Amino acid sequence: MMNFRGKTEKPEPSIEPDDKPKPKTIKPTYNWKLISLIFISWIALFHLFERTIPYHVISKCSWGDWEPWTSGSSERIVMIADPQIVDDYSYPKQYKVLNFFIKKIADNYLHRNYEMIHSALNPNTTIFLGDLFDGGRYWDDDQWMEEYYRFEKVFPKKSGKLDIRSIPGNHDIGFQTIHEHVLNRFVRHYGKANEVMELGNHTFVLLDAISLSHPNETIHKEADAFLTNLTFENDNPRILLIHVPLFRFPDKQLCGPHREKKDRLFPLQRGDQYQTVIEYEITKRILNTVQPALIFAGDDHDYCDIQQEYEGGKGVAREITVKSAAMTGGIKYPAVQLLSLNTNNNNKPDRNLFC
Repeated sequence: MMNFRGKTEKPEPSIEPDDKPKPKTIKPTYNWKLISLIFISWIALFHLFERTIPYHVISKCSWGDWEPWTSGSSERIVMIADPQIVDDYSYPKQYKVLNFFIKKIADNYLHRNYEMIHSALNPNTTIFLGDLFDGGRYWDDDQWMEEYYRFEKVFPKKSGKLDIRSIPGNHDIGFQTIHEHVLNRFVRHYGKANEVMELGNHTFVLLDAISLSHPNETIHKEADAFLTNLTFENDNPRILLIHVPLFRFPDKQLCGPHREKKDRLFPLQRGDQYQTVIEYEITKRILNTVQPALIFAGDDHDYCDIQQEYEGGKGVAREITVKSAAMTGGIKYPAVQLLSLNTNNNNKPDRNLFC
């Protein structure tokens, strides 16, 4: 008989119990209701502070609340002083990344308020009182054009509305040192710096008092000739528009209760490419020639409301230094100036309000 070998069974490996506990798989859980609530709250707060509150504040300046005449008989003007859009000259020691965000935030602030002013108040005319740029006096042509288009984006012109941007500030062209090319470049893109125009039964006189103050004949000759040959065809009230305020005696001509820096007199000083007031003799010439009823200036950034006499006290003009509209202007409450001109009655020709 044949003997068959039996199959040898392989020993099964011994299984020793694993003393180490197996890690439990934890699936992440999200509180979608809480996340949604936080997101919606953030959007609501952003809209509140970026849209609702600014619009409400601007709407408080509605023309009908302070005009003493009917809306159909008024020319409504908003004046914007010293927007000075932030550039690389504004904070030269600042990190470029931080400077980039400052530019964006400052531009958004100016653009938002500008759009809301036109939406809520719908003025007929917008007038800029100089210092459109911050370092415009230093830029070469390529950089200047970049900033020019940026400014136009921040303050887009409104169809069917009059827009005046031709008054240069010292940050636009300089003061003690004005290069002819820089001045001509500003005039070429924004129009005549010295001009007379009729608006709302008033005569507006736009004057480049900075160039008029310059010792170089090449720079001051146009403003000087304009003032020398200035004549008026009617007796309408006159409004003078300049950038740097006229000379005053700060201890006697006080700025009034609406100035933020109440503990300081209006400064009389000069420095690199700036001067806080026009020289005394030039001021007298301007006042005696123009004989304005109202004067609006910028440059100082804070509000100031004084009386200016001319012709030996026979004439008196009210001069208002308009607050800066920029959040970077060094004041707590930036503002614009509103001016309403009565087109039907010269006995009560104008009213103005800062907003």
